[in-house]
Amino acid sequence: MQKLNKFNQFLLEKYPTIWNTKIVWMLLAALAAHIIFFVIGYLSHIDPISLQKYSVKNDYFQDGVIFIHLIISILLLVGWLLMMFKNNAFKNFYPSSKGKLFGQFVQYFIIIFSCTTFYFSYMTGFRMFINNKYSDKEMAKNIDVINRAIPFLSQNIEDYTLENRLYPKPFYDLYCETNVDHAVRDKKYFVYYNRVYQFYTIYSKTSYKKDKKNQFIVPEPERSAKTPEAYSEQTENSKVFYFKKDVVDLSPYIKTTKPSYYNFSNLFYDYDFSNQYSYTDIDYDKDYPDFVLKKRKAIINEKTAKLLNKKNPAELKKLLTDFINISKEFRVKNNLDPKIWTKMIYTPNNSDFEVRYFFKDYEPGKDTDDGYSAVDEVQTAAVYADSAAATVDGDGRIVDDSIKIKAFNPEINKQLSPDQYFKNNLTNYYYKTESMKDLLKNVDSVKKEDFFSENIHIYLWIAFFLSTFIFSFRITGLKSLLFSVISAGILVLSVVLLTVFYSFSLSGKEEYFASHLTLLVGLIILLIPLTMINRFRKLISSIFVNISMNGFVLFVFLIFAIITMYQRDACGGTVYNPETGEAYENCSTIMESLGFGLSYIILILGFIFMYFYTAILQKWKALPE
Repeated sequence: MQKLNKFNQFLLEKYPTIWNTKIVWMLLAALAAHIIFFVIGYLSHIDPISLQKYSVKNDYFQDGVIFIHLIISILLLVGWLLMMFKNNAFKNFYPSSKGKLFGQFVQYFIIIFSCTTFYFSYMTGFRMFINNKYSDKEMAKNIDVINRAIPFLSQNIEDYTLENRLYPKPFYDLYCETNVDHAVRDKKYFVYYNRVYQFYTIYSKTSYKKDKKNQFIVPEPERSAKTPEAYSEQTENSKVFYFKKDVVDLSPYIKTTKPSYYNFSNLFYDYDFSNQYSYTDIDYDKDYPDFVLKKRKAIINEKTAKLLNKKNPAELKKLLTDFINISKEFRVKNNLDPKIWTKMIYTPNNSDFEVRYFFKDYEPGKDTDDGYSAVDEVQTAAVYADSAAATVDGDGRIVDDSIKIKAFNPEINKQLSPDQYFKNNLTNYYYKTESMKDLLKNVDSVKKEDFFSENIHIYLWIAFFLSTFIFSFRITGLKSLLFSVISAGILVLSVVLLTVFYSFSLSGKEEYFASHLTLLVGLIILLIPLTMINRFRKLISSIFVNISMNGFVLFVFLIFAIITMYQRDACGGTVYNPETGEAYENCSTIMESLGFGLSYIILILGFIFMYFYTAILQKWKALPE
């Protein structure tokens, strides 16, 4: 205790401003709190089940940690203010230079910032735990096993139909037509219930011209012939149209048109740790293809096909065992047994590896998290596919098989529909795939997402505004500050009422009226302390001083907002998208160009203003009471 008193005496004699603001003790107290939140973040998600949710980044706010944060921040700041308000050198006319006044303001900012940013310590601890527990090298191995095992986790029949197949190479290069209206009956086709598959070669043509609606024009002669496009890909300056050409017979590769493991090509999860490139929950659409994703899905299809071609149950069992072990490590709920699972795939007389057993994606006897089960998903997908070829009622039942379907598949009435086939072969085995996917996504998001840059602006501005408010109180006193708050409220209300009156009398451009009126009022408030501070009573001038200090950064932001409005109006009439009604990206404004950088620019201007404004504060203090 004696050493602490000596240290305080040393600060009082050598560094009175630091002694007055108590910054040393506040930073030590804040450091202790940051260490506590770091430990909480490190221990918060030890159980893998805690990572099996939509987004763990929000746990800080959803699990109540934010309330602990607020309580500790309030206690620290209130204790600090009580200690600091015991002495006010400026109020008692002690000599204070411009540098000392600005130094006090900066110290207020540092203290408040350190006492309100525990979120970053929590997330730092959380990220350190994730990096230690789920290293990139181990996760890359685990994801490879998961992606190779998922094809055998048959939970959705639509993943195993023929249009999904991308291996061998002919399937990758050709276009699979699944619309019965566009299929050619006198050419080779394949059929499964009411699904028709016909494979085409394709050719491409590039267009660089646009019509009056700013749409790329289909090249000739396809445009005149009204040739339907298979799919297209568009860049800023061109659009590539792909058209069907010749039908190709893939009978040597297709042993069955029923759902087969050979057809699975979905990418369960992918994350390139070197290139920071990830895919998750993205479906490949053959009509709007993403060729990078298509290539990665083809790799999955190839690995699955090669494993099946080996016809080695022992190798498949090892893969499934590794997958289940990873699931146990991550505590993903399931009741799978690798031995039984392997026998379900290698069933007798199933050389074509048709999918004959299906698993649930929810725990039997319990509802899914969102009330949506695998059965619902399959029914929805099946109805969607069926609707392309037949009339479907509100319940998803086919009420009128079209003549075209029967022409392609005369035996359709004797066959089971895909959704009925799924129901008949649905087992009581289950695996919660969404839990696994959520865990993988959360691990990657905690590792790679920049939580600091996303949130730092909020805490910087909280610290800045609280610092200016406390600084105003220290300089002018409580009475002046209260009058300033009331005056600011009256001014805001007046601007709103005048804007409403303007909108009734002269309708249009209300935002310009309100912004320019506010700009004029703000300019007057800023100029009065600079030019006419001696012409008003001290209480009146303190109102202008307080509003200037607390509102300068808002005044600067208003200037940028007005410039942005003028830029949008000037550009919006010349570069316009008739479809969306919005300006194009090249019609950028100053706020859009600066982005988050605008926040830092205004903050720096705020500190510069406070530095020079301390001279005005000294003049104000010298006024007679």
